[in-house]
Amino acid sequence: MRETHCTRAAWHLTHSRPEMLVDYFNPWTPMSRQVSMLTHRFSVVAALCEQVGADDELVVLRNALAFHLLRAATWWRIDFAAPRVAGMPTTRFMAHIHAHIDRVAEDESLFDVLTWQHHMRRGDMSHVMVLGTDPLCRGGTSILYGLDGQRRFRFALREDGAGRGVAWNATAHGDFVSTCLDARARHSMVETRNEALGEWEDARIEHARAAKYHMLHFRQDTSRPVIDRYIEVLGEMTRCRSRFGRFEFGNILNHIAFLLVRAAHERQVSVASVLREGTAQPINLRVANSIKKRARAYVAHGVDPLLQDGLDTMLDSVVSGYSLSGQVQESE
Repeated sequence: MRETHCTRAAWHLTHSRPEMLVDYFNPWTPMSRQVSMLTHRFSVVAALCEQVGADDELVVLRNALAFHLLRAATWWRIDFAAPRVAGMPTTRFMAHIHAHIDRVAEDESLFDVLTWQHHMRRGDMSHVMVLGTDPLCRGGTSILYGLDGQRRFRFALREDGAGRGVAWNATAHGDFVSTCLDARARHSMVETRNEALGEWEDARIEHARAAKYHMLHFRQDTSRPVIDRYIEVLGEMTRCRSRFGRFEFGNILNHIAFLLVRAAHERQVSVASVLREGTAQPINLRVANSIKKRARAYVAHGVDPLLQDGLDTMLDSVVSGYSLSGQVQESE
């Protein structure tokens, strides 16, 4: 048992560091996958810390994962509650975060901006903490990101090599992706000398529609059938004109499809059975199979790789539907 514990602890100390799990500045990395990795690795490492003989390095890792789980929720504006997400009381979860920021000055500064703002001019939009630069933009102009005294994300365009101070754009956003899309639209205009925002503007508008689904990522919406949400998001995705909008709504749709298939597994019924109970619309095997394929895509691209084998087995156990004769029919 001791050897197994040490082996698992050593693996996580190498593979579960937050900087390996999250790419905050790349909106093309699925948000759900990064949040899943932070959530799952935190729960596993926290459990290892409760066992006899947990070393200090493991405790440090647990605390760092707690901080980054909260940071990710803020970054993507996800409704977060420690008992529901982290599986522990808020006071205990926050104690892990405080232990982390006592060690890491940079993270302590970010936490301060997001909370009591002892080191900021509270409420002042002109006082901005620099978060970093956009690693993906090209050309002679850099994008700088920041967080202001109103806890809103901001951006600035800076000509490379220029010695002038930073002039932050007046527009502020509640989540990072909105800021990133706005910044890249303006950056494209500067670099191409083209006044048309084009696809970036479509992406910005479509992300604003997707943001409400991100906010509810951790919530179990019991107010209406899941199939209604699936149909709603499918409609949103078909309206998208930008590549990013289709990417974002596709990931959301895959997540909802996974929830549908998981509900069928928990109740030991077919996917079609769950769908028929949730909507008056006709359900055929093709629709059920499409939902199951999207659930597989979610497991492949939207969850912690450590969970994939178990979830794939779960998906394998769920059939899509039944023929009129009662025989199981399923096609992948």
